[in-house]
Amino acid sequence: MNSISIKSLILAIIISGVGIVSTYSVSLQVGNQLKTESYLKIENISEQISIRFQDAIDKSVNDLQGLQAFYSANEEHLSQDEFNQYMGVLDIKSRGYIQALSWVPLIPGDQRKSFEALLQTQEPNFEIKENTKKSKLVTSGIKPYYTPVSYVSPYDFNREVLGFDLNSSDTRRQSLESARNTGKMVTTSKIKLVQELSDSAGFLIIAPVYKKGAPIGNIEQRIDALLGYTTGVFRIDTLMEKAKARADTEGLKLTLLDVNADNGSVLYGKKNDNQFFSFDLTIPDRKWQLNIALNENLLAQIESPSVIKWILASGTVISLLLAFAVYALQVAVIRAKNITVLSDELKNQNHRLEKTVMKRTQSLADKNTELKAHVVELKTQRVLLSRLMKEAESAKVLAEKRSIDLARSNKDLDDFAYVASHDLKAPLRGIDQLATWVVEDIEEGNLEEIPDHLKMMRNRIGRLETLLSDLLTYSRANHQKVSFSVINSHMLVNDLFMLVAPLNGFTLTINDQLPTFSTFKAPFEQVIRNLLSNAIKHHHKEEGGIEVGCIDTGLFYEFSIKDDGPGISLQYQEDIFKMFKTLRPRDEAEGSGMGLALIKKIVEHYSGEVRIESSEGQGCTFYFTWPKEITE
Repeated sequence: MNSISIKSLILAIIISGVGIVSTYSVSLQVGNQLKTESYLKIENISEQISIRFQDAIDKSVNDLQGLQAFYSANEEHLSQDEFNQYMGVLDIKSRGYIQALSWVPLIPGDQRKSFEALLQTQEPNFEIKENTKKSKLVTSGIKPYYTPVSYVSPYDFNREVLGFDLNSSDTRRQSLESARNTGKMVTTSKIKLVQELSDSAGFLIIAPVYKKGAPIGNIEQRIDALLGYTTGVFRIDTLMEKAKARADTEGLKLTLLDVNADNGSVLYGKKNDNQFFSFDLTIPDRKWQLNIALNENLLAQIESPSVIKWILASGTVISLLLAFAVYALQVAVIRAKNITVLSDELKNQNHRLEKTVMKRTQSLADKNTELKAHVVELKTQRVLLSRLMKEAESAKVLAEKRSIDLARSNKDLDDFAYVASHDLKAPLRGIDQLATWVVEDIEEGNLEEIPDHLKMMRNRIGRLETLLSDLLTYSRANHQKVSFSVINSHMLVNDLFMLVAPLNGFTLTINDQLPTFSTFKAPFEQVIRNLLSNAIKHHHKEEGGIEVGCIDTGLFYEFSIKDDGPGISLQYQEDIFKMFKTLRPRDEAEGSGMGLALIKKIVEHYSGEVRIESSEGQGCTFYFTWPKEITE
């Protein structure tokens, strides 16, 4: 081999080496740029997943706030139908991330039987249950108070949870007490759901409901004013379903952590130390963290993109071909001149390759900017949607309140229409009949029965006046201004008995010392006076005994007025509290039948209850509850 061939070979080797080194350098630059752009893209996708997941949580909280407002706006016990009606409007079945919404009242231990009896009219097998250590529901033992699941929606999938006392679980009980004491929504840690047959975990969001208008400025006031809780039940796998589908599409792995729990409890996925992105999530009273990692295939594609291999391979082949060409041309044809030509060609090739790389890099940067703009727009739309949802919830709550008020007004209107068409017409028909008889007697010259007929006519006129007076009293009940004062109920009962009882024949017995407390005097006095008058007026004898007692039930005093009269059969005990209902003919007992209806209206206005215990021939005992504290 001559010196020219050796020089050509050396020059070819140099050229191929320079080409390979240049190709390797360009491939490193391209690889680093592609990795940067790929990680930015994955970060944006991860942020979108976290935003949509936070949206699902926010919508769930909004739904639960709506149910909380619905119960807070109502003073009376809501029925299953009213709960179902609200759930029908809310339509939570369309929200795949909510397992259930439920109403959980606070039931004192001494009211357990009456509460179970009330719920059994709607759910025959209803009873308060607790969870054993083996996760089996059994009848609950005796406790100072209970927090049973009373109403739940959707019903079919969650019927097993009805009656479950949330207080029987340590985790749930701690969250209930926290919500009650703070007055805010509280989220439990990860728990096993009662209605789940599998090992799938879930959590509860609990919202406290207090008595309407009650003070809740401190813990003691919030404990006294608590009515119960509205709860949202969530299955973690269901909540993560959409986020997981997007993550699987993009080649990502999700891990959901409860930061408040010890050592960061894993709610979903597997704990992984190699997390690429982490996002904090806001949920009532807790902090969650969504961690996102790349699966092995995606990580390999980003770290070693195939385009780099193609750049290296093509650059190496081109470099070798150029070297071979330089060597061949040097040896065979123009030797030294071709070295410059080939060198220029190699530079041009590298320049074109760099331009291609720069163009690709600029394209990726433009797409990344466009993606960021979409993310910003998505955040803005989410804020606007949240504001619109809150306004819609407020409008819905106001509409429901007005609907309830309208229904109550329509019922009162129906009652008054019945009175005008029936009870008011009855005495008038009697007066008309008696007047006809008087005219006939005068025409026939029979004057002996006229005084009796006139006396009966006056009696019916007096009954009509009584009916109109009692009707006016009933319509004005709870609408007049009343004074707020401290009353001694013991002295008040004595004074009222002396006022309504005959001079002889009836005795009054007061068991123990009746309480002294602050309340509205006029309505309370009217309830006591009507019950004492009712016991005397409907007694079947000229003499008898009346017993008055009172017990403290916690938030209320329960007063009892017992007589030894004829008693009332069980079949009539519900009718006596209706307007214009009497069990004896009106010619035998004076009265309009409004007394007990007026009592019921007044007591229930102050959140109390009226009931009767009696059997025919063994007297009656009327019970009514009156709040111990009323805000003036």
